[in-house]
Amino acid sequence: MSGMARASYNIPEDVMFRDAARTVLLSAFEQMAQNAEGTRRGLERREPTEVDIEYLHDMRVGSRRLRAALSVYGSIFSKDDLRYLDRAVGSVTDALALVRDLDVQIDEFRKTRATLPENEAYGVDRLVERRLKARDRDRKKLLVRLEEFDTEKFGKRFRKLLDKSAPEHATENVSMAKNLENSSTETPELTEKESENG
Repeated sequence: MSGMARASYNIPEDVMFRDAARTVLLSAFEQMAQNAEGTRRGLERREPTEVDIEYLHDMRVGSRRLRAALSVYGSIFSKDDLRYLDRAVGSVTDALALVRDLDVQIDEFRKTRATLPENEAYGVDRLVERRLKARDRDRKKLLVRLEEFDTEKFGKRFRKLLDKSAPEHATENVSMAKNLENSSTETPELTEKESENG
């Protein structure tokens, strides 16, 4: 899979800080939420399909962007609200990372195995099987974490806190939240080099 591109948002230079915060935070949350159900379905299987893996990858990207955005725009929230948001998003991001990293490892081992003659492939097969067992363990933990997190319930609380801290008062916020490709405002920790494995 390709590395994750740097996140960018088409935000005018003169936009207010709270409006920019709303745009970036909502965009990241939407990417996370839109991939939650596909991720959950994929985790029901011990052997995920390519589509399952992509859902999980994209949800992790969204969760990382949301976590990064909270580090930039967290000052709009009260300390208690920010602590809740950071912990909730962080716990899911960390659990997604464990499974995602194993998906990458398994994929690389299988590519290596395909280049080896049968008499040399046994060791790689064992490595793959060990990683699959580890993934099976971590996917079950992630399913529990996602159940506890409850994306829909979190989303309602997240939007409520966002409405309180950065109320939407201009239609530009809506259009900005949908425009993610051309921009000058970027979130940290999201360069391709830092995110080669998603």
